[in-house]
Amino acid sequence: MSTRSVQNKRTQEKMQGESRGGMARKSASSAKPARAAASSVRVVPASAKAKRAAAERGEDLSNLSKEEKKARKAELRRQEDLIYTAANALLKENEDYTRLRRIWWVLLGVGIAALVGTWVLLAVFGSDAGNSSFAQTGQLVLIIAAYAAIIIAFIFDFVKIRPIRNACRATASGLSDAKLDEVIARSMQDKKSKK
Repeated sequence: MSTRSVQNKRTQEKMQGESRGGMARKSASSAKPARAAASSVRVVPASAKAKRAAAERGEDLSNLSKEEKKARKAELRRQEDLIYTAANALLKENEDYTRLRRIWWVLLGVGIAALVGTWVLLAVFGSDAGNSSFAQTGQLVLIIAAYAAIIIAFIFDFVKIRPIRNACRATASGLSDAKLDEVIARSMQDKKSKK
């Protein structure tokens, strides 16, 4: 609701001490519940993302001490680290992933090489007025090739590589702790045998 202007007659009368009947309405945002929520109702603040996620999982962290909360968070971080380590190990075992990743690096390399070629043309032919047409055409072609290669590399990563990465992460998150340890140990064995 809007506030009444200071020049309004009713406002000026109030300021001078002359009060007339009536009152101003309070806004709806100041309304509060008349009584507390019943014991069967669980009130969870919706502002904190972690609290919502914990509520969805059925965990209630409000009754825990600071040390217990820290221990719980440390355990969750340790579990996530295990999952990511196992997912990386599964990715290294996946032959399609390594092949597609090489293609991705080649595309990025071509894009960076084209950018360097643009700078070389600019440095060599930049001040020479006789070959400016050749230099400008070469720079334009190399810049287009660089942007095309880099954009194709990112699209390639999004379309081809990311689904494999997500599948390995989902597989790793579905494994038990013993299986996770087994996958990580197998990866360590492979590292040692390659050396």
